[in-house]
Amino acid sequence: MSFHLANLAALPVVAPVAMALALLLFPRPCAARRTAVAVFFAGLLGHALWLVFHTVESGPLVLRIGGWLAPYGIVLVADTLAAIMLGLAAFTALACSLYGFAEAPARDEHPLRLPLLCLLLAGINLSFVTGDLFNLFVAFEVMLLSSYALLTLEAGARESRQAWSYLTINLLGSALFLAATGYAYSLLGTLNYAEMIVRADALEGDFRLTLLGVVLLLVFGLKAGVFPLYYWLPGSYPMLPAPLAAFYAGMLTKVGVYVLLRMTGTVFPPSLTALHTLLAWVAGATMIFGVLGAVAQARVQTILSYHIVSQIGFMVLAIGLFGPFAFTAAIFYIVHHIIVKAALFLVGGAVARAHGTDELSRGGGLWRLAPWLGIVFVVQAMSLAGLPPLSGFWGKFMIVQEGFSQGQWVLVTLSLVASILTLLSMLKIWLGAFWAEAPATAPRLDGGFRRMTAVGLGMVAVSLMIGLAPQPFLRVAEHAARTTLDRPGYVAAVRAANLEQVPGKHPRAVAPETTTGGAQP
Repeated sequence: MSFHLANLAALPVVAPVAMALALLLFPRPCAARRTAVAVFFAGLLGHALWLVFHTVESGPLVLRIGGWLAPYGIVLVADTLAAIMLGLAAFTALACSLYGFAEAPARDEHPLRLPLLCLLLAGINLSFVTGDLFNLFVAFEVMLLSSYALLTLEAGARESRQAWSYLTINLLGSALFLAATGYAYSLLGTLNYAEMIVRADALEGDFRLTLLGVVLLLVFGLKAGVFPLYYWLPGSYPMLPAPLAAFYAGMLTKVGVYVLLRMTGTVFPPSLTALHTLLAWVAGATMIFGVLGAVAQARVQTILSYHIVSQIGFMVLAIGLFGPFAFTAAIFYIVHHIIVKAALFLVGGAVARAHGTDELSRGGGLWRLAPWLGIVFVVQAMSLAGLPPLSGFWGKFMIVQEGFSQGQWVLVTLSLVASILTLLSMLKIWLGAFWAEAPATAPRLDGGFRRMTAVGLGMVAVSLMIGLAPQPFLRVAEHAARTTLDRPGYVAAVRAANLEQVPGKHPRAVAPETTTGGAQP
């Protein structure tokens, strides 16, 4: 039986599930188990990088699961945007797991941490490659169930109580998502993205389509942590162990941002400008309220958690500005932010290890005692604030440039104010954790601390490469933006997969030749 290249679209989903099962069969933490996980994540990263190059050169991979034809069966679509997100997820999982290995010896590791991390990664990856709204719901549930377990796996009674807000808001979001999925099916008669595109075009100008868009944006905005739906995030992430907090900070909210890109750029008609305007103004509020929350905090991880909210605002603003250049800026900013934010959370974990707490009033002295950790923080903090020539500058510059070109003076001003306040809150961490006099109790700077710092330095190297040589990354982001907005091209790719016959099999359904808008009564 011949191998079809499209099967590789399923690898980022199937492989983490298989790895999780294998880890459960060998539950005893040991060095060999950790090595296998690190090699596995590195392999996923290599596969994602190959996917990026393949989709840029040859177009998306479209897999019809089980040979069923779209829209009657499950379809996986790995285009350039999905491939970029798969690469970021694998890279973040690799860096955070290596940090966790440096943080504590294998004998102290909870045996379920790595299997649950793999299942979480499977749900995240399925969110990126699914071509079907209901299977996006399934992906979210796999992701959320794993995240619930990890959130309380190593927490005490007090921290577990703090997880209630995370659990409650996401359960409500899941219920709303399921209801929105049912409404989408009743309106369009399909949940396959490609067919939704065609039928949504036929309903262009219908108020019901706008209502569907608003409900779905509410669902995915909750997942992304936009204003006013972000209150669950700053209290939840700091209770996690540092490597898990860094992975959550880097990836979980970006799943919501990715789906906002996919829905507004690919599935819904570009004429729904009211949705874009709504997103842009919600983004402005998200930037300001998030950064004000950060300024008011006195713990490293809590400050950084509020910054997740604020920085999500920049990405959503780019989506709301809409268009190829704005989407290029959003994708480039996502790449920058995932790496920088995960690295900063790892720095917060190192600060907490050195002083036994990440409270700024009880820290200090790390610039003199651990200058390499200080370098990691300074570079990533300045990048988060958007100072040139670091990676954060280019994304913010493009967003501001697009805002000016569209005459959005208020939103641009809000983004600039948020950037200044970001710099001030980063200075607050610098003065409290690094520059202040060391406390009476000597910081714990052992071999584990140095290995943790080395992981942060590796992430800084990647971030600097993006900032100092942005052209290749911008070209890939531009291609991803262009293909994300190429709605006819997406439909053609999915329908072309229906014409490819699997040797030795007969199609289980017939592909629709024409599609009419709306479900038939």
